[in-house]
Amino acid sequence: MCKNGPKGPVHTALSVREFLATKQITVLEQPAYSPDLASNDFFLFPKIKEILKGRRFDDIYDIRNNATAALEDHSTKPVPNCLKGGLGAGIGA
Repeated sequence: MCKNGPKGPVHTALSVREFLATKQITVLEQPAYSPDLASNDFFLFPKIKEILKGRRFDDIYDIRNNATAALEDHSTKPVPNCLKGGLGAGIGA
């Protein structure tokens, strides 16, 4: 970390909080990280990465089109039982 850089997360730095307050911007609290809240990180994204692995793309539009096609193709596959019940469904499964 740089000597002159922030000492904590940028969104909690005093200068940022003061700026947001002067602009009357409401800051919403985020829930703590939870695998139940980010199930795509463990189920969907690895599958999409597997589909796209080893391929070369010409530009950002090519990446977007191929990723969208992979998502559409994957959306026809069944959802794992641990994701069907919503938050907490995968706990202890």
